[in-house]
Order: sequence, then C-alpha cells, then structure tokens
Amino acid sequence: MKRSILVAVLISLVLVSLTGCGSKETSNDGLTKIVISEMRGESWLPVYIAEMQGYFEEEGLDAEFIVFKDGPIAFQGMHAGDSQFCMLSTEPVLRAFDEGLESKIIISTVKSKLYLFASKPEITDVSQLKGKTIFAGMPGSAPYSFVLSILEEAGLSENDVQWINMEYGAALAALEQGSIDASFFDLIHINELKRINANILLNTSDPEVHEKLYGSKYYESQMVTVTKEFAEKNPDIVQKFVNAVIKAMKWQEEHSVEEIAELVAPMFEGRNLVETIGIIKDGLSTDGYISREGFGAIEGFCLQQGLIKEPIGYENVIDMTYVENATKALGK
Repeated sequence: MKRSILVAVLISLVLVSLTGCGSKETSNDGLTKIVISEMRGESWLPVYIAEMQGYFEEEGLDAEFIVFKDGPIAFQGMHAGDSQFCMLSTEPVLRAFDEGLESKIIISTVKSKLYLFASKPEITDVSQLKGKTIFAGMPGSAPYSFVLSILEEAGLSENDVQWINMEYGAALAALEQGSIDASFFDLIHINELKRINANILLNTSDPEVHEKLYGSKYYESQMVTVTKEFAEKNPDIVQKFVNAVIKAMKWQEEHSVEEIAELVAPMFEGRNLVETIGIIKDGLSTDGYISREGFGAIEGFCLQQGLIKEPIGYENVIDMTYVENATKALGK
C-alpha cells in the first residue's frame, strides 16, 4: 500500500510539474535561478538565514521557495522537475533510493532528531492508543515512521490505530479539542503542548531517549538534497548553494536568538520565533556535516521500519564534498 501511495504521488506531481525547472535559468539581474521545494519549518533555519542575509545572491543565485504539505511530496516535486533543491528528512530519500529514485544529500541542518509524540491528558501510555486516532503525516514520511516505531515498541501495529490526514499546523488545535488522541510534533511545540496539558509520551531531545530509540546521539536527518542527475550536471550550482548555507551557519553561531528571529520573521508569519528558535538552537547543525555514525543510525532505523530492504551505504546517497569545500574556502 505504501509503495502505491508513493507512485500515485509521483504520477500526480509529474502531471502538474512546472516547465523548465530542472534546467538552468538566468534572471534579469544575471543571477542563476534556483527553486527549493520544502515544508516550512525552523529545523531548516540556516537555509532561511542564507536567503534573508543575501548569501544566495552573493553566490550568484536567485532562490525561490515552494512550500508543500509534506516532505515526501516536496521531494517528489523535485524529482518531477518542480525544483532543483529539496528540504526534508532523510528517511523518505533513503526509501526512494531503495526504489530506484536516486538523490544526493548535500548538507544537514540539524545534529539529531528533534521530535515529540504527545497525547490527550487522559492517555498516559502508548499502549492505551489501540483503536485511537493519530496524526503523523503521510505514510513513508519521517514523522509517520517515528510514530510507528513508538507504537511497535508498545506492542501495537500500524493497523491497531486510526490514522488521520490533516495539515501539520492543525495538529495542536486538533489535540486540544479532542478530535485526535495523539500526534507527532516538532520539538518547537513543547511549550504549547505543556500549556494544553498534553502528555508528552516521547521526547527525542532527551539524549537518553534519543540513544535508546536510534542507537546514537547523532541523527542528522533534516537536510537538503538534490537529484543525482542535477548534482552531476551542475556541481557549481550545488557548491554555491552549500557555500551560502555554511555562511549562514557561521552567522547563526555569532548572533542571538532574538537577532535570528528578527531576521527570518518574514518567512514565518504569526510564529513566536524567539521561543521556538530558543528551544531548538542547540540542536541545529553548526557545520552542515552528516557523520557516518548518524547516517548509520538513520539507515538502521529505516531497515528496522521496513522503509528500505537492504543497507544503502553512506557514499551512495551522502556527498559531503560540498560542505568540505565550503568550510575550507570560508575558513570556518
């Protein structure tokens, strides 16, 4: 069933893809146009800093962001030609690679997984969720796999709960109103969950919990990827993109939460960025690097969850040469 959903999404996106997005385009001011598909979130903060600080423009790039409902949809949009770059989690990329859709992950924006699983106040244990309604994104997404692993640890299967489809931004209100019983959340929502008296059943920002779930303190899963074909044909554009984001990481390290929040506010209307950035800043990457240990944890998790059938291998999907080149050139 999961494979058929992936294929259906790919077909639908091919039908609506934008003409010419897979090729180089030059804007009127001489910049190379790039399109970034994404699902807007603070975990990719360095990319937004690169845009707002003008680092993409410094590198000769004119960046446009297209926001999708979910990471796998944004990813399929990239492979359908809607964009050249995609910001999402690693798990769907590995799953697609296992099915013949090859990509290269070029930079990470986090050090570890920053996820929560929370329930209504009356539910105090995961085992109580049998027959209950849960939101965790679409099948095959990183949140879905995360929640499914928690259910399996408690002795529940995928079919023991009712999965609901909604926008990520609607999950908090749905949990508070009781229309869902439990949900995945990014770590940024931890204070809001406490305010509505939700039970946080699992919090991966706790190092012990993270290591128990993934077998490592590293899990650099929020990242940027490109198609293998685009990387082979346009290494100069990929390098310029990574250069800009590495510059942004340096700026991020040198500035306060308040200054960062003020800079990226236009990209996050209506959000309390000072609070949310303060929550996740220590978990954001400062060098863009994906460790072999972290990749091993991600690959192992994907194998355990059946997202991939056999190990893929670090070199087949990770390319850190752009990060290494940018770091050397910028003296970071």
